[in-house]
Amino acid sequence: MNMKFIAIAVAAATVSIPASAATVYQDDNTVFNVGGRAEVRGNISDANKEFDDTGVETNDSTYKDKSRVRLTVDGKQTYNSDITFVGKYEFELTEKTDGGSDDVAMNTRHLYAGAETSFGDIFYGHQVNAVTYLTDWTDVAETFSGYTNEYNVATADRAKNMLRYATTTSYGLTFQVDGNFNSDQQSDGYGAIVAYELPIGLELGAGYAASDQTFDQTITTLDSSGDPITTPTYETDSSDTYLLAAKYANDGIWLAAMYQGGNISALGISDSDFSAVDLYAGYSFGDNTVNMTYNYYSADDIGALDIDFIGIEYARYMGSVALFGSYKFNLLDEGEGGEGDNDEDELQLGLRYGF
Repeated sequence: MNMKFIAIAVAAATVSIPASAATVYQDDNTVFNVGGRAEVRGNISDANKEFDDTGVETNDSTYKDKSRVRLTVDGKQTYNSDITFVGKYEFELTEKTDGGSDDVAMNTRHLYAGAETSFGDIFYGHQVNAVTYLTDWTDVAETFSGYTNEYNVATADRAKNMLRYATTTSYGLTFQVDGNFNSDQQSDGYGAIVAYELPIGLELGAGYAASDQTFDQTITTLDSSGDPITTPTYETDSSDTYLLAAKYANDGIWLAAMYQGGNISALGISDSDFSAVDLYAGYSFGDNTVNMTYNYYSADDIGALDIDFIGIEYARYMGSVALFGSYKFNLLDEGEGGEGDNDEDELQLGLRYGF
């Protein structure tokens, strides 16, 4: 059976559940929840213009729709006073437009199972990395935050085929460690973090992550008859990152800072030194939140990875609904960046309904 049809059928069934019915089954030992979001978003920027391989403009529109739907199912079953088994699956649907024909693009965000125990939690599958505990401190804005940690599989928000252990003590100490096996880009990697939260709302953390990733490229040459020959090439190289982070949250104030440094590799380039800064400052009052972010990433030998912008945002939260407007002030020069960021300003408006 067509998997996209199954996904749409599940989505339709889930959306029909009222917003107040997050828990669809519960008894003395088992809880099963269904939830998600429907989010319409529009982005206005010169970065949305399209060009062919020769540089000729093929679409001069500055508008791009970035709407999406996310559906989540998760459950817990208590085995005894020391062990609770858990599982979660979440996918995202986006509308794909190509030459006037619409289709659905599907992306798995979480697919894992494990156990919460009195000695810590252990999970395996497609899930957050250990260092995500730290990167989430600055990745709080609705739109323009959390750009700087995605180049290394071991520091990205999520990774596949991962075994992760996490524990938090009663006195505020958090420790997490993970390993990913044949994940994205055939990555084998690991990561670990430690963080300590003070009673005043200040939390400090440090982490390290490393991975071996495979980079591929197709090279086209001509044979003796002038016909093209395509030859795939593969290179495996390592990247490593250390992180230092701090967060303060109290009375509607959220301040967070993160520094990353280490080595990053790409096709044909090994161990390029890089540094990155991610800052977030937000204030919530009533149903409103205003925030400012700063994202910076620079690798010595890989200019396409450059990121440099300031973001500002206003969001209003009304129960299950969020309404937000975000603006990105680009600080890159023309032609810089290109992989994780672009060299244009951006305006993004959105409305989200969560259920």
